[in-house]
Amino acid sequence: MKTTIFIAVIVLSSLQLRAQNEKFVKAMMANIEKGKTANTADYQDLANNFERIATAEKSEWTPWYYAAFYNLVLNFQEPDASKKTKYLSLARQQIESGLKINPEETELMVLKVMSYYGELAIDPTKGISLLGEANALIDRAKAINPGNPRIYLEQAEAIYNMPVEFGGGKDNAMPILLVAKEKFDTFVPVNQLMPNWGKDRCELLISQ
Repeated sequence: MKTTIFIAVIVLSSLQLRAQNEKFVKAMMANIEKGKTANTADYQDLANNFERIATAEKSEWTPWYYAAFYNLVLNFQEPDASKKTKYLSLARQQIESGLKINPEETELMVLKVMSYYGELAIDPTKGISLLGEANALIDRAKAINPGNPRIYLEQAEAIYNMPVEFGGGKDNAMPILLVAKEKFDTFVPVNQLMPNWGKDRCELLISQ
């Protein structure tokens, strides 16, 4: 009798977990799909939606990722310095929340690198320290997951936008862009919730 009850509890728990997972995936996919056709006016809602999912699903790093991603996009598009700082600060908090769940996730590291570039755009006087931190994190991400194309894309884009006298420019960015393109050509996301952006951007930079 006890064994039967025990098995019933396990089955019920499994069904509840499956229902919870399906609800999570459904909520994530709805917002990911919305993001594919979204414009600037939608980004704040998307960031808020993903943060709500993250707060409910405490063991999942992907909703923190997308919440931070959209706050970073808002930061890069916002001309007002005080608002840029607000978006950047929120994105940093969300990235760190994701890294607490999965400290070795290179997709989150890519966003953290982007946040360094965002901070640099606000305050160029921090250039030496921020670029040093960004480069160190890029090296760490490559060591963990050398197949992640977004690592190389962000590295190349930083070089692309850097003055030639400091080792930047198109010519210096091109070899890394070509590596990124090679990685994009073979990259397959582990599942439908994983980040899968950047290939179009990479090809655009190469064409320029």
